[in-house]
Amino acid sequence: MLYHIKRNNPDAALSLYGRCTHIMNNREAWDVDETQEGPFEQGELAFGHAELSQSVVQPIRGRVFLLLAAVTAHAMLDTFQEALTICKDTDVRFHNYTTREFLQNLQHDSSLRNKVDLYSRRLHLARLISRPTSLSRQIMNLGDTHALTSLKKLYEGIVEGILGPDPFIAADESYLSSEKTVAMTVVGWTSFLTAFLKCSSKESAAQVWDDIPRLGLRHDTSMWNALITGQAQSFTDATTTFELMKSRNVTLDALTYRALVSSLFNGRRPNLAMERFQEFRAAKITDTPENIMSVYNTVINGLLVTNRIEAASSLFQEMQLKGPNPDIVSHNTFLGHYARRNDIRGLGMFISKMGESGITGDVFTFSTILSALLKMGRQDATEVVFRLMNKQGIKPNTATYSALIDHQMREQDEAHLSGALRLLSQMEADPTIAPNIITYTSILAGIHRGPAWLSQQKEVDFTRAILERMKQHNVKLNTRAYNILIKACLNGNRLDQALSYYEEMKRTRMPIFHETWYVLLEGLSGMQEWDVAMEVIKEMSGLYGVRPLGPLHSLVQRVTVSARSKR
Repeated sequence: MLYHIKRNNPDAALSLYGRCTHIMNNREAWDVDETQEGPFEQGELAFGHAELSQSVVQPIRGRVFLLLAAVTAHAMLDTFQEALTICKDTDVRFHNYTTREFLQNLQHDSSLRNKVDLYSRRLHLARLISRPTSLSRQIMNLGDTHALTSLKKLYEGIVEGILGPDPFIAADESYLSSEKTVAMTVVGWTSFLTAFLKCSSKESAAQVWDDIPRLGLRHDTSMWNALITGQAQSFTDATTTFELMKSRNVTLDALTYRALVSSLFNGRRPNLAMERFQEFRAAKITDTPENIMSVYNTVINGLLVTNRIEAASSLFQEMQLKGPNPDIVSHNTFLGHYARRNDIRGLGMFISKMGESGITGDVFTFSTILSALLKMGRQDATEVVFRLMNKQGIKPNTATYSALIDHQMREQDEAHLSGALRLLSQMEADPTIAPNIITYTSILAGIHRGPAWLSQQKEVDFTRAILERMKQHNVKLNTRAYNILIKACLNGNRLDQALSYYEEMKRTRMPIFHETWYVLLEGLSGMQEWDVAMEVIKEMSGLYGVRPLGPLHSLVQRVTVSARSKR
């Protein structure tokens, strides 16, 4: 394909690409987790349990280059929409570093190289927008991790694609055209507003708000709700926004009242919160049962948090009589309240109410009960919980046990560690619920997470014991698990243990990818362990022959500069 491109024959290049569609559509050869790409492109890494069960698959450069060659041919023909079509038909995605590497093949034509660079960035954006759920998830991930720079860059790119030269994005589906074949949605705009507020960037949120009418759109109820939700810590701002909605005849829904009531409870204004709640009930707003219930559950939580136990219990009883019927969240809210107060009587009362109402508990339910029993020193805590689960007809599986263990480890005390280990022993004794890599990694990460809550010797002993149990049950750590453990250790200032995992990866010839190097160097940078970081960079480049690309390259440069300045 490059041969034909360099000879100015894009049609021949596209003809060759047409013979490769079976390769480009092979999902098994690609990591298809859509949400991974955006954050990592900007140097943000988030590891979750779901990743542990996935194989680590590096981008297959050949497939990326095939797609980029086809995009180059379309750029030569000025057929952007056709290029977008082939991009949407494959799971191959562009990365900054693979694009830059490919562009080296176009040194003979700087104009074409710049055009392909622009095409690749626009196509990446258009493909993401064509998947609204993935876009919203990526925006919220950036907001949750306070990646403000990345969030701004994404937002500005979308607005530029709508209002800038050669627009290719529609602000809404109603503006779709032959040139604008992908469209933003209300959910997408609302996600940006919410994410900027999560980043405490009122200026950026105000920019989104001001851009909405400029883009030919109107402020939807969900956008107003996002604004009030973002003002959760300022009930005066939330109340002002709410009154402004009413003055402009904006439709109020259940989520509007939920956001306002939550803000008032957060501001320790329970009387005002209850006034708005009564206003909501009197309005008889038509909304989904889930949204209506969310208002009631917010009120129950607010009453309990402000120590208005009788009022919360009274509302709960009224719901039982007149509706909406309390759901699992309603019951869990009370269970959590009584567990925090070590009130075994209240806890037992609501467990009974769940049984009477036919409500089946979830992981939060049973983890809350288990935590409460462990805090009270009950040696039979796990047995009590599983008897309760059996009584409700729930047969715990590996995922259930693993989730309970993870919840216990996050409590970070020896009583809950003991409870987690008892659960692990039960799993190891029963082949039908055998622990997996997720189970063991949850325990190890819990031991290493945050400030030290075990003595140094106990931490070493428990770590060694878990690793030995893994060996006995033939469960091996993979690259993703090592990444999680190294990250937990470095974030918790456990340098020696982090380096121990790193050395183990080298000794066992575990694949070490860009993510691992990034986690190591970012953590070492945070601890200002510059000498160790430089040694890791030396091994990465020399021993492993890795050429850092993208965010890893930027991190290596920052670490190198910082290390030199400290010498």
